[in-house]
Amino acid sequence: MVPGGDKKNIPLAVAALGVVFGDIGTSPLYAFETALRALGEPSPHLVLGVASLIIWTLLLIVSLKYILVVMRADYHGEGGVFALLALLQNARRNSRLKLPFYVLLLLFGAALLFGDGTITPAISVLSAMEGLEAVNPGLAPLILPCTVGILVVLFSVQHLGTGRLGMVFGWVMLLWFLVIGAMGLWWVVRQPEVLVAFNPLLALEMLWDGGWLSFAVMGAVVLVVTGAEALYADLGHFNRRAIALAWHGVALPALVLNYLGQAALAISDPAAFQTRNPFFHMVPSGGFTVALVVLATVATVIASQALISGVFSLTAQAQELQYFPRFLVRHTSGHERGQVYVPITNFFLAVACIFLVLTFRSSENLAAAYGLAVVGTMVITTFSMGLVTNWCWHWRRWQTLVVMGAFLALEIPFLVACLIKIPEGAYFPLLLGGGLFVLMLTWHHGRNIILQHMKSRPCSESKLSKLLEDGTTLSAPGQLVFITASRDPLFAVARAFEMLRRGGGLREQVVLMSLVSSMESDVDMPRSISVREIGPHLWHVTALHGYRQEPHAPEILAVAHKISEGRIGSGARDTFFVLGRELIVEYVGQRMARWRRALFGFMSRNVSNAPDYYFIPHAQMIVFTWMMRA
Repeated sequence: MVPGGDKKNIPLAVAALGVVFGDIGTSPLYAFETALRALGEPSPHLVLGVASLIIWTLLLIVSLKYILVVMRADYHGEGGVFALLALLQNARRNSRLKLPFYVLLLLFGAALLFGDGTITPAISVLSAMEGLEAVNPGLAPLILPCTVGILVVLFSVQHLGTGRLGMVFGWVMLLWFLVIGAMGLWWVVRQPEVLVAFNPLLALEMLWDGGWLSFAVMGAVVLVVTGAEALYADLGHFNRRAIALAWHGVALPALVLNYLGQAALAISDPAAFQTRNPFFHMVPSGGFTVALVVLATVATVIASQALISGVFSLTAQAQELQYFPRFLVRHTSGHERGQVYVPITNFFLAVACIFLVLTFRSSENLAAAYGLAVVGTMVITTFSMGLVTNWCWHWRRWQTLVVMGAFLALEIPFLVACLIKIPEGAYFPLLLGGGLFVLMLTWHHGRNIILQHMKSRPCSESKLSKLLEDGTTLSAPGQLVFITASRDPLFAVARAFEMLRRGGGLREQVVLMSLVSSMESDVDMPRSISVREIGPHLWHVTALHGYRQEPHAPEILAVAHKISEGRIGSGARDTFFVLGRELIVEYVGQRMARWRRALFGFMSRNVSNAPDYYFIPHAQMIVFTWMMRA
């Protein structure tokens, strides 16, 4: 019997199989083989040790760390490193540190995950298409064109949303897990002694006996959990119960059975692991092999979806926390707030993936770069979770040290094993992550400078109301509407005073409009609009809108006109909407280097156009640029 709550999560769990567990689910294709080859010609005892290390890595990192502990640390249902950052910033809101160490660490972790998001689709699709050469060597010239074509199709359907893609991909991945689980079970029944691999002492003995080769083995074993961090980042696309149901009910049993089956194959037929793609030797040759190749090809293409969805979530979260400029974010679900599609991110991911394919040209060349970014983010997540458990969950310090210390003791050796591969290509995610890290810091620092400057201006609602009332503002007939996304009208007031400072005049009526996003998907917008009279000629209008709704500024003003009984203008031609854009145009101090000021200016000039969101007629729009020195 399935509990009622879990019944509701079954469709989401199936979708999660296609979106969240594709990367982890296709690791049996190469992870076990790579680990055994690192040991040369391993004895049956070492084979069981590798199987034990893989099983306990899955149990400790995915089941214990992520499912049981980390995924409880959500921020309004969202997961990922930015969710941890939001939790920690709320817990330390009054901290005197402007940019504490944990913020830098989490930002770098997010940047690393962005970097890995470009590698995963490239290596997944490329490795699948390389199967063409195994079928017929004459098809080798088609590998790169087919890979690029599939990537173009994969990124072009992202606008359909995670929910729709997940249901299509989910049923395919469900079939995949059932097949690999059945393959493994067949070999376990034939060689039941492999069940001793559940003994963790075998893994420790293998690492001890392997010496320096153990780092090469760990560098291969880490491939079995490369999708674990995306699992946390995709939390907002589904929910914890659905992801846990998919993992413990389908993915984990199938993976454990398959790895045990591969161990049984390696013990009974060692020659199989001296050939290419020994995974396919688990089934009889002929039609079974061809069918498995086709299914594996589809599964590896789907595997890239986990990181793509995770990167979309991270982009949206980074914007909310003011670490990225504002881009268009489309919410594709009315039930899960985290299901988002970011067109600009999708475009750059597609370009980066195609660039990687055309540059590295083979999955073998990309393999060295694969894994470091995710393992680095795992370590950062563990460290940050220690702060969350202590600051937010109020664990005792010794409890935090014991739990997080145990996770770090497991992950740091994996990180060292991946760092060894830097000369072979692991430098790529570090370079890409480092570049994104600089972008995020520059945007956040520039925005803080501007906001502090705006707050420091001698302005207030009462002072602005008095100026409008006594007529000293050179007021012209009509109405100005200053739009902000903050409940606090201070920034709209600051823009009005800056307009006056530059010698411009205001209109005889000024409306400060706050368009505030809600945590709900849809809001009854007419009922969510509130109007506050600050003075005879100054009003503050606050309007909530759901995360799937696009606020229509002229319609909101028309509702405010009715609420105020006609005292606020209805939005006719004599009404103009003022939209702010802030730039740092002159360097006079040491708060921002010249090159960072230029970078901030470039990003400021290329943010999404506000009329795309607010439906403001261009004839009634004023773009007000706040230019300041830094």
